[in-house]
This record gives sequence, C-alpha cells and structure tokens, in this order.
Amino acid sequence: MKLGEDALRIAKAGIAGVRPDRWVTRRLSLQNGVLRAGSRRLRLQARGRLLVIAIGKAAHPMALAAERALGPHIDGGLVVGRKGGPPYPGRLPVQDGSHPIPDEESRRAAQAARALVSRAEPNDTILYLISGGGSACFEAPAEGIPFPDLRRLHGILVDSDLPIQDINTLRRHVSAVKGGHLAALAGTRRQVTLALSDVVGDEPAAISSGPTVPDPSRFREAKEALQHLRKRAKVPLTIGRYIDQGIRGRVPETPKPGDPRLKGCSFELLAGNRQALRAAQAEARRRGYRGVILSSEVTGETRDVALVHAAIARQIAIHREPWAPPVCVLSGGETTVTLRGNGKGGRNQEFVLASARGISGLPDVVVLSLGTDGIDGPTDAAGGWVDGKTWERARKRGLSLRALLARNDSYTALRKLGQLIRTGPTGTNVMDIHVVLVGQPKPPGSRSVDRWVRGGKVRS
Repeated sequence: MKLGEDALRIAKAGIAGVRPDRWVTRRLSLQNGVLRAGSRRLRLQARGRLLVIAIGKAAHPMALAAERALGPHIDGGLVVGRKGGPPYPGRLPVQDGSHPIPDEESRRAAQAARALVSRAEPNDTILYLISGGGSACFEAPAEGIPFPDLRRLHGILVDSDLPIQDINTLRRHVSAVKGGHLAALAGTRRQVTLALSDVVGDEPAAISSGPTVPDPSRFREAKEALQHLRKRAKVPLTIGRYIDQGIRGRVPETPKPGDPRLKGCSFELLAGNRQALRAAQAEARRRGYRGVILSSEVTGETRDVALVHAAIARQIAIHREPWAPPVCVLSGGETTVTLRGNGKGGRNQEFVLASARGISGLPDVVVLSLGTDGIDGPTDAAGGWVDGKTWERARKRGLSLRALLARNDSYTALRKLGQLIRTGPTGTNVMDIHVVLVGQPKPPGSRSVDRWVRGGKVRS
C-alpha cells in the first residue's frame, strides 16, 4: 500500500536526520591545537591528554565519528553502548552494558569510566558523547546500596507509571555516576559534553540521567517519587534507607548548579526529536503531502494520545479541517503505557493499535509509530502501522483487537496482521516518531504542493 510505504519512508527519513555520526562530524573538529566542540573552543595543553568517553545507545557511532574528526590526537577513552547494538570497529576500549536493566557489564563499564576520569591530570581534556540509554548501560550504586537492589529498582521503574522526570530524579539519587557524579570525579579538569537527547524538553540532567551535568533535583523529590512507587511494588529497603539518609544530610547530595567541581564543564545539545520531525517533514513534502508538526513533546497515556491522533485524522478526512488532504501530521515524544495485562508489546505498537478503531472505515488513512532507536519495549520490533481497514481485517481473521489491547498484547495483534515494523537497532535514540497520513499525495512539483513552501522552508 502506497500510503503505508510513504509513512515508513517518512519515519525513516526522520531517523536519518538524527544520525549521531553526522551531528558529531558537524560539531567536532581539531585544528592547530584548538578543539572545537559545539560552540566551545579549547586549546589543548601541550602536556595534556584528550580523553573521549561515549555513553548510551548511540555511543558506537558517536565515538567513531569522534575518531574520524580527531584522529591520533585522542589519547584514550571508553565506549559504553547497549549490548547487541551496532558494531564498533574503532580503537577505543569498549564495555557495553545491558538495557533497560543494568547488569554486571553495566557496573564494570561505570567502574572503568570512574577510574579513567578520577585519574585525569590537570592538563587533560575530557570529551563526553552522551545519548539516551546510558541510565542502564552505565550504572554503579551509591555507597551502601547493593548492586542487586539497584538492578531491582531499575526493573520496577521500567514497569512503573511514574513520569520520566520522577524516574530520573530517583535514579540520580541512588547512583554513583548519575546526576553529575561522574564529572565531579575529575575536579576542575576541562570537560565538554555533546549530547543527543532522548527526553522531552531536552533537559541535560535527564539525558542518561546526567552523568556530567549538575542535578537540579533534591533527595526530598526522590523520596516523593519513591513513595508513589511503593504503592505498586516492593522496593528494596536499602533504597529507601539511603534516600532517608540523604534527607537527613548523612550522605551528600548530588552535585548542584554552581558546584566548584563542575566549574570546568560545559554541555551542548547536538540534536533531538525536533530535528527528527523536521527531517520527516521535509520528506513528506517531497512525497507530495502537506507536512504538519504538532509537537516534539508529546507525553501522557499512550492510548489517550493515540485516540487524539485518530480524531485529528478523522477531522481531516471527513471535514478537511484544519487542513485539506493530502496531509502528513507528525509528532514525537515519549508516552506511557499503563500495564493492565500480561501481553507483549511496546508503547509504539500500543499507540497504533489504540488508534485503529478511531480510523476504522476511513479510506487513505495510515497511522504509524516507531521508536527511533529501533527498539519498542521488550520486542524485536521498532513499532507498527494501521490503516482504515485494519479493524475489519482483524475481525475477518478472528482477532479481537479490543481484547488484545485490553491485555497489552499489541505485538501479537500486529504480528498476526503483518503490520509490525522491524528496523533493528538504528544507532540513534531521540524518542518516538508518530506519522499520520490522510489522503493520496499530490505529484511532486504540483502547484498545490509548491504553495505550501515559502523561502525553501516547509510551512504547515
């Protein structure tokens, strides 16, 4: 089906628009002894080393790009990605960890990074390349918390309905590497972070739980998140004890803005979901659709957000409002699935399945959703798609989409319908992309398409 193919091509263009290697190459260079990292310029010290530490799902391609840009000037470092991700044929040491729950390799990776940073000499410069996923791939417990207890907390958080902001607050306060703790080990050494954002709002302290930036949250906020978590799960006692000690001032807070240990640190965002949506919008225009970006900060219950997108599709298809077809409506962010059953799936698969009833019977309508990292929940799929015939198609095959959705079994539904999307790990990670197509596209170059473009920019 052409609309389905177009939707997938548009989503993949969005992913290509945030390829980590391209963004690192654009923003990183070394010439005449001066390191350009984003907007910062640093003259490397004659007797100092340049260390590169890459952490997160995009660590491998980011590190490779840094090696190409900086060549033999790199004196050491570490690459910490997600096990099973793209290969790393570079020369820096690799210690990949597990995701979404840290394992022993995750702990060893954190220990190796801590040792490397703490041994930095006064003239050294440390370049960090941070992307989403580092919260699990790279982890070490705060003193007094057994690592199995910290792993247990991560598992509970994966299945919780806590907002991501609260999850990150809790993670930062029970870790020895998050919330600025890693960079603080280097004292006043010069440290630069370039990051790819996988969080709504692109908050630096939330990307991989901010190992190199100050933490604006407090132990009391972590306590509030923990109390909410305890209503649904049995949290290890050591976690609560440590947070209580922090509130009483018996263990130190995470490094805060203005902490002298982070004085030599800088942070710069390379790209995030907004850049992915812009690239997808440009591809939609090339394919003959009016490209509309709703938001790159979509959050909330997945099913509710999906129903809103389905309602927008109906409004366009039936009433030609607020835009006349053909239209490509784009959004991105990170929604939340409340587990009601024991089925298999991810938030992107649940998103499209929840929208299927809302667009049922509509011709020339497709809803697609996928994770830009190529991984949707504990499945081998990146996401899925549905169209106006999906609901009836399922009924004829004896599938009750309503029942499958009720038990969070979106993977089974889409697999049996042949409507899963599998990309494999993409090497990037900027949350999710939702694509809604309504109407058959206009031929490229037609006047109805051209008038949507002014001054070389797509207009919605």
